[in-house]
Amino acid sequence: MIKARSITKSYGGIDVLRGVSIDVEPGTIHGFVGPNGAGKSTFLKTLIGVVHRDGGRLEVGGFDPAKSVVDVRRRVGYAPSETALYHRMRAGELLEFSLCHHLEADLPRGRKLLGIFGVPLDRRVGALSHGMKRKLLIAQAIASATPLMVLDEPMEALDPEARRRVEDLLRAEADGGRTIFFSSHDLASTQRLCSRVTFLHRGSVLRDGPMEDLLRGHAGVLLLEFRDPVAEADLPTDPSFEWEGSGDSARLVYRGTLESVLPRIDGLPIKSIRDDATDLEHLFDRLYLEDGGVAQ
Repeated sequence: MIKARSITKSYGGIDVLRGVSIDVEPGTIHGFVGPNGAGKSTFLKTLIGVVHRDGGRLEVGGFDPAKSVVDVRRRVGYAPSETALYHRMRAGELLEFSLCHHLEADLPRGRKLLGIFGVPLDRRVGALSHGMKRKLLIAQAIASATPLMVLDEPMEALDPEARRRVEDLLRAEADGGRTIFFSSHDLASTQRLCSRVTFLHRGSVLRDGPMEDLLRGHAGVLLLEFRDPVAEADLPTDPSFEWEGSGDSARLVYRGTLESVLPRIDGLPIKSIRDDATDLEHLFDRLYLEDGGVAQ
């Protein structure tokens, strides 16, 4: 659905995108993560032709946004990160205006989604909270009924219940065959939703792959509590082990499988053990710290 090869973009001599290459397969939910300033929003805007790339090849739904921007936009339901919308319009009016550009749009569904989200149709957009504006953008992207949805920070400013509802909606859309490509700082939602993730840093792809493969190749973590204090010197040593703490409790960072680790710590007076399974946030922190960046 999206095929990008060596995409570049600079502003005033500053490279924002430096050879970004990515594939987004049809019917998948693909996450796009990275620190602030990594170039995520710029890349998403190149997909819909708002930003014109300096170099590289790009296809969105089979069309080049630089040459066939109308064809691309008709096939993309886009929710930008910015919520500076038409403030004098009412929410229902903005929804209708946004959907009129999409041939298969479902306006009744859009209105229903606003009702589910608690966004009043007759309230002016300028009077909506930041979170309600975000819900309005998500509703119009879903109701566009386009084969591809491009969402920039869709979970921003959403309360936990709204975030759960949006996750359920996005899963249902993907199950129905739509492709969803979104950037987010909400790494928990990204991990729950995405089958593939691309990490961007300083305008370049730092890591890309299926979610399961990325997490499988990363270190595991066990949190241990002991019945009796354990001295640091008595903790099992192994080239794949990194211990933090001693005494009544310790944290073990390990490489390899959990099954291979448990026999090697069996001799410790373990009172409880918790698998602090490696998640996307741990991977995010390690990737960017190892690369010399600051995770934000």
